[in-house]
Amino acid sequence: MAQPAAAESRTMNTPRKKVLVADCHEEVLIALEKMLEDAGFDTTTVWTARDALKLVDSQVFDLVLVNEYLPDAECEGLLKALRKRGAQMPCIVMQPSAPQITDFTGLRILGAHDIVCKYAYQQIVVVVSECLACDKKAPLVA
Repeated sequence: MAQPAAAESRTMNTPRKKVLVADCHEEVLIALEKMLEDAGFDTTTVWTARDALKLVDSQVFDLVLVNEYLPDAECEGLLKALRKRGAQMPCIVMQPSAPQITDFTGLRILGAHDIVCKYAYQQIVVVVSECLACDKKAPLVA
């Protein structure tokens, strides 16, 4: 059954939010890419901070989801580099287990919106959805 013209027009005119996922574990990248795409996001995945920064320099992303440790940088280094570049998208930091950091003021100053367990895929989709639902860009400035 065809969609009514107005509904089809709204669907076509609403761009999907773009999420950049940086993690060095293939299974995490595959799972998050599938779940975020199924939730209606355009997802780009990378293995390193260097690749993430190259993409941020050439494309616009609505949110960055970054593992606490990447092969070439810790998340703080990537967040600092994004801030230095003037990036305005919110970032979510993933940790291998339940978030161990209770005070992440330093990460917030660098632009981290939240900290999540990187294997809690459903929770990540919820956090990303909630973060992007307000449609506000969190500036990466103190």
